[in-house]
Amino acid sequence: MQDSSTPRVGGPTSKRDDNDDKLIAGWGVAADTQIVALGLVVLFLILASTFLWPRVFGNDSPLPLGTPLTSESAVAEVIENGTATVVTSAPDDSTVTTEVSPVLETNLSPNVSAAVSTFDGVTGSANGTVAILAGFVGTTAEAQQAETAAALVVGITSVDNRLVVLEEDVVAAAIATNVSDASVLMEGTSATLRGTVSNELEAQTALTAAAAVPGVTPPITNELRILQPEVDEAVTALGTVTNGEFVVESDAEASPIGRVAKLTGEVASEEAKAAAGAAAQAVPGITEVENSLTVVGPTDEDITTDLNVLFELNPIQFGSGSDVILAESTTTLDQAVTILSAADAEVRLEVQGYTDTVGGDGFNLELSERRAAAVRQYLVDAGIPDSTLTSRGLGETTEFGPEFADNRRVRFALL
Repeated sequence: MQDSSTPRVGGPTSKRDDNDDKLIAGWGVAADTQIVALGLVVLFLILASTFLWPRVFGNDSPLPLGTPLTSESAVAEVIENGTATVVTSAPDDSTVTTEVSPVLETNLSPNVSAAVSTFDGVTGSANGTVAILAGFVGTTAEAQQAETAAALVVGITSVDNRLVVLEEDVVAAAIATNVSDASVLMEGTSATLRGTVSNELEAQTALTAAAAVPGVTPPITNELRILQPEVDEAVTALGTVTNGEFVVESDAEASPIGRVAKLTGEVASEEAKAAAGAAAQAVPGITEVENSLTVVGPTDEDITTDLNVLFELNPIQFGSGSDVILAESTTTLDQAVTILSAADAEVRLEVQGYTDTVGGDGFNLELSERRAAAVRQYLVDAGIPDSTLTSRGLGETTEFGPEFADNRRVRFALL
């Protein structure tokens, strides 16, 4: 017979002991399982408070949980209105919260671009608070003006000026093509070229070189001084050169550059040749004259015609019934000397005397001979070679006109 005080396995006494070991009696799991489950719940709450709570409800402290505040600690966060909140520690380890000025993230490029938009060829942008200028300007002063305009943009702290100044490059290009005293007037990227060149070809070469400078807006305004037309005008004005051609070329080896006027054509005398050379040399900028003019005297026919035209317009006047030349005719005779001086040395001319029909035939013939001889002698005494002239009297004639005075004259005939 069993002792009634001994517990039975699996009986009521064993069930009561199991419930006593559980943390939560109502759970139908063992105590060890309950401990593990509760541990997981606590861990979840910790993680939730760390990561989910600030996302859903916000976080009054910018410091991570568990981060001690020291005197060196400071954390800033930006809230929706852009105000920065800085949390620092006080000496007593309490926290101090301070709001500072808004933090701005502004793109300043449009403002910089607008500020320099009045400058042709200039583009503006910004890298943070640094304005960047690129492109081309005409002068250094314009580059400085663009830089000043960019620097005045609100928020800009410095300017990176990368502008290319065109003025110096255009002048250098012109000098390389033989332009002396080269200068340029810039209006933005448009250029007006000034200086001196020898001829039209050099002018066009200089304009092409200037237009080829990167950044310049063609066409180039031409205000170059071209010497060749000026030389042409100066020599042509003399009226002594026929078949003339006047060329001005540059001597690039000379320093400063030389301007050489080359004259070709024909003139009637050495005096005319010298005068043409002097006229070319007088043009400002001409440094040398190559005078290749050919002295070609007038033909014998030209000499004869010129003398007769002269004596017809200004008949030689003699004393009545004599061969004495009146003073009023010396000017005409001196002009005849000039004409004859340009004649070929081989020319042979006859001085012919004529009278009217008043008086006897014999007297008039002899008078005409003496008057022709008087004119010849005047010309010889003035330097015309003796062999060039002969004289002869032809007496009365009415072939020159109906009036008596029309027939009293001296003429020249080519032998």
